[in-house]
Amino acid sequence: MSNKLKSVIVGVVSLFAIGALYWGTKFLSGEGNPFKDKRVFYAYYDDIAGLTEGNSVTIKGYKVGTVTQIYFDKERDNHLKVVMNIEDDIQIPLNTEAKIVSLDLMGTKGISLILSDDTDMAPSGSQLNSSISKSLQEQVDAQILPLKDKAEELIGSMDSVMMIVTAVLNKDVRESLSKSLVSLDQTFTTLSETMLVVDKIVKDNQENINTTLSAFSSVSENLKSSNEEINNILTNFSSLSDSLAKADIVSTLSKIDEITNKINRSEGSLGQLINDKELYKNFKSASKELKELIEDMKLHPERYVNFSIIGTPNKPYKEPKSE
Repeated sequence: MSNKLKSVIVGVVSLFAIGALYWGTKFLSGEGNPFKDKRVFYAYYDDIAGLTEGNSVTIKGYKVGTVTQIYFDKERDNHLKVVMNIEDDIQIPLNTEAKIVSLDLMGTKGISLILSDDTDMAPSGSQLNSSISKSLQEQVDAQILPLKDKAEELIGSMDSVMMIVTAVLNKDVRESLSKSLVSLDQTFTTLSETMLVVDKIVKDNQENINTTLSAFSSVSENLKSSNEEINNILTNFSSLSDSLAKADIVSTLSKIDEITNKINRSEGSLGQLINDKELYKNFKSASKELKELIEDMKLHPERYVNFSIIGTPNKPYKEPKSE
């Protein structure tokens, strides 16, 4: 084999080895297939929570790209700029969110793309919205913290119970409880004796009690027998009420009111008799004269009755002097 052919073979093998090394390096760095077309997107973060270059970019858990570059952008107040390479056949809508998430329990970070509903697609080089999810530790803390608070409350309650138990086990408290129990037992004994006395009183007065109950029974029977009479009375009242309701009381009152008004207006004989002042004065004068006549007849009857046989002439009438 000539030296020229050997040189060609060595060159081809070297190029193949260099290509394989390049492809292997890219593959191991997380960039996937280096020969596949890709697009570039980026997002800004205040904190990347441990995200590093080479971490995966996923959609619904499926890897579609890689984080290729992270650096501080002085033009954006030193916000961290994260550059992502995403496969060309994956369509990314506008307003898609690049969210930093934990990929496993070891805390490995990655970016999960949350696709928007926008119908327009973002071109290569576009900026995506950014967000960061809580770490696994923060999520665990959020679940454990309420349990921790409840455990602390339980421990506090147990401490209170232990204090009460300790107080109960105190010698003075035990003696006080013993005295209270003795007093309670004496109270029950007194109640029992009282019940015996009451029972004896009831037995001794059983006849009187029976008599009283019989009297109550008789009263009840009397009330029961009087029930019919009460019903009759109520029925009569009901009939009277119906009669009053049917009577034309309003019309009668109206007629009485009309008669009263006529009397007040001096209409008719009764109205003139009541309202005529002259007639009233004449009645008063006549009444006075009649009274004087009767008094004079009582004092001087001889003026009105004359039994003289001889025929003595009648005496003239003299008006009595007023006293």
